[in-house]
Amino acid sequence: MRSFHQLFLLITLVFGGCYPEPLNYKPGWGTRFIEGTVLEDSGEVLKSKCFIVVLEYYSQFIQFENESPLYAPKARLIFPEENGQYRISFDLEASAIELAFVASGYDMQRFSFQRQIGIGELRYDARLSRSEIWRNQFLMQTSPFLENFILEQRYKMPDSQQLFLGNWLDSERENINAVKQN
Repeated sequence: MRSFHQLFLLITLVFGGCYPEPLNYKPGWGTRFIEGTVLEDSGEVLKSKCFIVVLEYYSQFIQFENESPLYAPKARLIFPEENGQYRISFDLEASAIELAFVASGYDMQRFSFQRQIGIGELRYDARLSRSEIWRNQFLMQTSPFLENFILEQRYKMPDSQQLFLGNWLDSERENINAVKQN
C-alpha cells in the first residue's frame, strides 16, 4: 500500500509541471471541478458581464485505423458570480473540457484540459484583455464561434441558453452599429 501512495505522489509531481502558470490544482483521483475567477488583465475582477461557454468532449467507441479517436461534444453556458468567481463541474464521463470566456469589449480567452489521473480540482483564473478592435474581433471571431452553438444541434445546448446567445449577439451587433453611425 505504501508503494501505491508513493507512485501516486510521483505521478502527481511529474504532471505538475505540464500546465500553464495561471493553473493550480489539488491532487485527487480524477478531475471533478474547475474553479477560478474572471479577471481583467490588470488583475482586478472583471466589471463587465461575462459568460463561459463550456464544451465537454465525450469519447466514442469508434476509432478508425491510423486516426485519432472521435469525440462527441456537449455545450452549456456558465455565468460567473458578481465577484467573478465560477465553479464548473467536469462530468466524469467526459474526457476533455474546453472553456471559452466571453465578455463584451474583451478578447475571448479559451482554455482546454484533458482529464488526468492525479488531478482532483483545477483552479484557473482567466485574465481578459480589453480589445482594441472589438468590432473586428466580434465580427471575425466571437460571433461565428457563438453562432455555431445556435446552428449546430450536435452540441445539445439547452434552448434557453441558445436563446441567450442569440439575444447577446443581437445586442452586441446593435451596439457596434450604433457606435459606427456616430
